[in-house]
Amino acid sequence: MPTLTRKDIARRVADQLSVKVQDADNIVDTVLSSIRELLMTADPEIRLEVRDFGVFEVKLTKAKPRARNPKTGDKVYVPPRRKTHFKPSKLLKSFLTQPLSSQAEARLLERDLVAGKSTLVNDTMEDVLA
Repeated sequence: MPTLTRKDIARRVADQLSVKVQDADNIVDTVLSSIRELLMTADPEIRLEVRDFGVFEVKLTKAKPRARNPKTGDKVYVPPRRKTHFKPSKLLKSFLTQPLSSQAEARLLERDLVAGKSTLVNDTMEDVLA
């Protein structure tokens, strides 16, 4: 699975807006910093909705007075804390839940075969892709 970074987003923004990559990097950095700062100001909870993308939330968890340390078996108290949560928009979720195209399936299968992760026994890549 490829990992994309902030720089990859900046390059894409630069292409779409026809600006320098450095300017796009500043824009992306400012947006991401703003989102991070807004989430960090949650007192104790906050909801940040980005239409057609999703919702970022900081939620409060309850205290767990009867938690157990799995190594020692001792009972421990876990205080309440905040946690982050992301819920994709309906548009994003519906796109991601669509079946893969046959080309995308073939690429995934080929990648798994090359990596030795195939669950198929005694099949060559040519047999599988045929």
